[in-house]
Amino acid sequence: MPFVKVFQTLYASSGNAPPQLAVTRRLVEAGHEVVVLGHEASRPRIEATEAAVIPFRTVHPTMDSSRPETDPLLDWQVRSPIAAGHRLRDRLYTEPVPGTAAESAAAIADLSPDVVVLDFMLFGAAIAAEAAGVPAVALVHCPYLLPTPGVPPYGLGLRWPRTGLGRAFQAALRRIGAREFRPVTEAVNVERAARGLAPVDDWTDQLLSAARLLVFTAPQLDFASRVPLPGNVRYVGPAFEPTEEEWTSPWPPEDDRPLVVVSLSTTYMRQEDLARRVLAAVGDLPVRVLLTAGPALDTSLLRPGANTVVVPFVPHRAVFPQASLVITHAGWGTINAGLSCGVPLVCIPCGRDQPDGARRVADAGAGVVVSKSASERRIRAAVVKALEDPGLRAGAARMATALGQRDGAEVALGELVDVAGGRGALSATVGEEGPRPGAE
Repeated sequence: MPFVKVFQTLYASSGNAPPQLAVTRRLVEAGHEVVVLGHEASRPRIEATEAAVIPFRTVHPTMDSSRPETDPLLDWQVRSPIAAGHRLRDRLYTEPVPGTAAESAAAIADLSPDVVVLDFMLFGAAIAAEAAGVPAVALVHCPYLLPTPGVPPYGLGLRWPRTGLGRAFQAALRRIGAREFRPVTEAVNVERAARGLAPVDDWTDQLLSAARLLVFTAPQLDFASRVPLPGNVRYVGPAFEPTEEEWTSPWPPEDDRPLVVVSLSTTYMRQEDLARRVLAAVGDLPVRVLLTAGPALDTSLLRPGANTVVVPFVPHRAVFPQASLVITHAGWGTINAGLSCGVPLVCIPCGRDQPDGARRVADAGAGVVVSKSASERRIRAAVVKALEDPGLRAGAARMATALGQRDGAEVALGELVDVAGGRGALSATVGEEGPRPGAE
């Protein structure tokens, strides 16, 4: 395998980090040189892969989404889904473009990499790579979310359309979404013009010009896999960072009650009240309950039942194989981890892309969806039903088989080396092998 020099950008806000860091680690282990542009809060996780780190200076440099005071998104402050969507558009997509483009351009000029690997949300790096003539590969840690004809528009938690009226309605929503994201396109074109590049019609064209878009899940879990996609899109499967940590049950060995794991995000989303209702809902059930609190949840406000143990952290892949059910906010990292272990999910999405993840889990027959405003009684009923439903266990087993077919980090390694070597570095021509997302 030829030696490859890699420049990578990482937006480590939550579940998007582990699959990308798994790729970083695999690259380093294979003998390649990797330099990562990332936030200071993620430095220990990046350095654990033995990659070099360049800290962001201008793109939310103090970002740590596990704490409200250092979370740059603040979408949990607003009640309106539209207002929350605008905050995500502005702070997650639009505002980072100039800083990411400038800092990536400086790093590319200094490092002369063979390939640029970018978190798909930091597509300013793709602008810098294109201007420098370096092939780019975008890592997509969630389902393929670029607006695509026939696929429910991402961000609304919509079901797959089954009627002509439903398809027409969703097409109208995609058109509205395209208008709402014009500020992103404008920001992209400002940076492209500054580097002598022609404007794009839509911000998604910047990502679609990458040599590869690698999607870190199984196609069986993604609505977009049901329609033709551009030829540079690859489903590579989930990628997990290795863990040598084992989970030791705090309950006696003879306690054979089902284990229910509660995991409600490592990023702050004002989930304290939800955690309280979940623990109240399951506190008197004949189950063992393990709440992995993470850094974002203040456990001093909780009153766990006698059947409940609260821990700061347990690696999902260490405990999920022993679980009968996972109650989750439906972040994609938890979805991939839970279903890869064949565990059904009760999804209680809190916002962002979580309603879409939950909808895909339910469509796969591997879990159920409960509103984040649901009462304790409603949550309890969903948990009891999920524990008793053999269909959900069968659905989770099917997804475990699908997710287990490929090691996303290993497949990504091959794709990156292929692109860097010039054998697969296609400058994606939109429309040749699939529709341009957003076109109707």
